[in-house]
Amino acid sequence: MHPIAKLIREPVIIFAGDGRIVDMNRPARARFGEAASSWRHLFSDFDGLRSLLERASGSADPVLGALRLAGAVPSEPAAKVEALALRGEGEMGYAIKLRDVTGDQFPALTAQVRELNGEIAVRRRVQAELEESLAQNKVLYRELQHRVKNHLQMILALVSTAGRESEDPDRKQFVKMLQSKLSALFDAQRLMYSEESSHGLRVDQMLGALAETVQSLAGVRIAIDVRAEPIVAPNDLAFPLALIANELLTNAVKYAAGPGAAVSLDFARSGEEAVLTVRDNGPGFAPAASGPSSSGLGLVRGLCRQIGGHLVIQSDGGAVATVSFPLPEATHVVS
Repeated sequence: MHPIAKLIREPVIIFAGDGRIVDMNRPARARFGEAASSWRHLFSDFDGLRSLLERASGSADPVLGALRLAGAVPSEPAAKVEALALRGEGEMGYAIKLRDVTGDQFPALTAQVRELNGEIAVRRRVQAELEESLAQNKVLYRELQHRVKNHLQMILALVSTAGRESEDPDRKQFVKMLQSKLSALFDAQRLMYSEESSHGLRVDQMLGALAETVQSLAGVRIAIDVRAEPIVAPNDLAFPLALIANELLTNAVKYAAGPGAAVSLDFARSGEEAVLTVRDNGPGFAPAASGPSSSGLGLVRGLCRQIGGHLVIQSDGGAVATVSFPLPEATHVVS
């Protein structure tokens, strides 16, 4: 048999003109057995075979046909074949290739499908493991946030108790200042724990909670008007921003004047920056460069440097403190 026939995966049989099998490739031997020596061992339809070979004799190209295989049950369809006339110097011969036989016709394709199925199974298993790990990490993260919130709440309670038990006015003032800072962190932590996403905090919700806390700790009736855009900021920005807003609100409440004392807080996006503005209707003030009275603003300036922003304080019908800082790429507006 010609070496090319060895590359053909379908059974190929070479016949002599008298019906003798001259040669078969390996798939044909596996299909029909080594003992097959005549067309009668392969096909049960002599008239169909003769008609097919006659058509092949009149063409230089393979012709298509259908032959019933020997031993096939009546309900089994005929096998599709290709017949090619082999013209040489001697007697004409024929090559017949079976296009569909019982069994695996496409071993290479089947092997690839099995390989792909195996790869898909591995990927699905890895994906399931990753999803399970992610779910466990989420549970651990939520548990960590819960414990931090509880610890902050306990510290706040201890600080409040220390303030109530002390008779020293200076100590009471210090405790109140410490309580205000801890409350700012607690509000931010509480909101972060309540959020479904761990990517950041809603700044408008955080500033609203801070305003309520500052108003409650002030112990005086004062209106705090909060106008903030619904922006989600990452946690590494939200916590410094919470402390900055707390200090500025505390100062504003302290210096706001008279029975109609009012404080406003505005937070808005301006291009690629955000602007936080805290205003009161007090007499206005110019903070000292140093000393105890400026320690809160010193903290604000330090936090501004941390987030890449800057603080400007001026008098305009009261004190106006403005903090501008760049917005990280992770920040986005809630639609």
